[in-house]
Parts: sequence; C-alpha cells; structure tokens
Amino acid sequence: MKEIKAYIKAMKREAVTRALHTIDGLDGASYSNVLGFGRGKEKSSGYTPDYDITGASKHVKVEVVCEDALEADVVAAIHRAAHTGLRGDGRIFVSDVGRSIRLQEVPE
Repeated sequence: MKEIKAYIKAMKREAVTRALHTIDGLDGASYSNVLGFGRGKEKSSGYTPDYDITGASKHVKVEVVCEDALEADVVAAIHRAAHTGLRGDGRIFVSDVGRSIRLQEVPE
C-alpha cells in the first residue's frame, strides 16, 4: 500500500476532489487546512494567498492511502488537477504503508 500526501493551493481542493472521484477502486481521501511556506516564499508567483502573521500561506493537505496499483493514477490526478503553472503549486509525497487496519475489524 502507498500513502500519498499532497500540499496544494486551497483554491484547487475542489478540482483535486473531482479528479480523485474518477479513480475506480479508490476508497477515499482526507483533507486538512494547513499553514506553511516553501522555498519561494519571498518571490512573487502571481498568486496572492492569505498569509498569517508569520508569513505562512494557507494550503490544503490531501492524504490518500491506496493499493500500489493505484499510486500512479492518484499522483497523476492530483498533479493534473492542482497544477497552475505558478510558483508554489505544491508538492506530492509518496510513502510505503506497512499495514492498514480497519477499526471495525477484530485485532490480531
């Protein structure tokens, strides 16, 4: 299994959600509002995000855990839907998941 975390511009959350809904076999995704900054924090991207007092901008973190076979589809869907071509579009991280346990299942 894979865990895919993506940090995207807040204005792209709906587009990413629509893109993920098109992937057959994907069980779901989680979203969190986050604050952060990247290496281009002092350069203009043509996009003016809301900033907090520390200079961090508002983004959305997308988290998806999926079967290995869906990794490429999920990454491609997020990339296509979140891409604007401007600095600060975000990042996608992919990690291995050793085990997943549904809470409704009886533990071993």
